[in-house]
Order: sequence, then structure tokens, then C-alpha cells
Amino acid sequence: MEKKLCGANTRTGGLCKKAALANGRCRFHGGKSTGPKDPSKLKGNKNALKHGLYEMIWEDTLTDEERELLAHVSTDPKAQVESELKLSEVRILRMMRRIKQEEQKKKPNHALIRTIEEGITRIGMNKVSLVRESSRLLEINKSKNDGSLDRLNEILERARKDHARKEYER
Repeated sequence: MEKKLCGANTRTGGLCKKAALANGRCRFHGGKSTGPKDPSKLKGNKNALKHGLYEMIWEDTLTDEERELLAHVSTDPKAQVESELKLSEVRILRMMRRIKQEEQKKKPNHALIRTIEEGITRIGMNKVSLVRESSRLLEINKSKNDGSLDRLNEILERARKDHARKEYER
């Protein structure tokens, strides 16, 4: 009986010549791992979660506190930008406190201080983009309120007066 080969593409560009398992691939190319069998475990696996930046958030896994927060979050772009700017200030304040605490130690960790300072710099760059976005939103609002509706209202008012005067003269 001929043994079935994996056949997956390798880094060198060839095909894998290792023996395939039941699903057609070798243990290096996905033959052993088929993922969780229980569907309830698909959404709740947090084993590899480090900081949450790329975490998948499913609505049915939200806590009551998170649902309440979600209900109160504004979808207004201007309010979102203002909120992020305020939170950025709080983050910077907290990071500055951490630096001060670290510097007051007998042996401060200068690498940690440098890392926190780099974080403050990233937050500062984010603030610059938020300020740009805020000014862009203001420009959009100005263009919406450029006075054209007021001019149209004046024209219509004059037309009404002219029409009323002509009707009165008849």
C-alpha cells in the first residue's frame, strides 16, 4: 500500500513529503490541530490574550457592565474625538506618575522609563491626529453652515413679499 504524502507547500517552494494524517496533512502542516470540537469554546478562548488590542469581541460574551457602557457610547464623531482627546490626557498623566514613581526608587529601571516615554510619544502622535480630525470635522460643519440656507430663506421671504404685494395690488 502506498503511503499518502502531505503535499503542503514548503518554504523552499517544493511539496512536503512527510506522511499525511487522517485529514491529509502531516503534523507540521495542520494534521494534528483541528481546533476546538465544542462550538461553545470557539468564542471564549482567551488563552493567547496578551493586551487585548486584537481581541475578538462577540456581543453575546459581553458582561452587563460592558453592555451598559456600549449603550452610553456616543456615535457622534465630534463627541468621539473629544472623548479620545480627554482619555489621552488621562493616559499621559498616569504614565508621568509611573515615571515619577520609578525615578524615586533607589535603583530606577531606566529601560522601563524609556518605554513609558516612548508610549507618551505615541499618545502625543495620536493626539495630533485627533486634533486634525477635530479640525476636519469643524470644517465639514462650517461648509454645511456656509450661509446658503440663510440666503435661500431671504430669497424666499422676498418672493413671498413680492407675491403678497402683487396680490394686494390686484
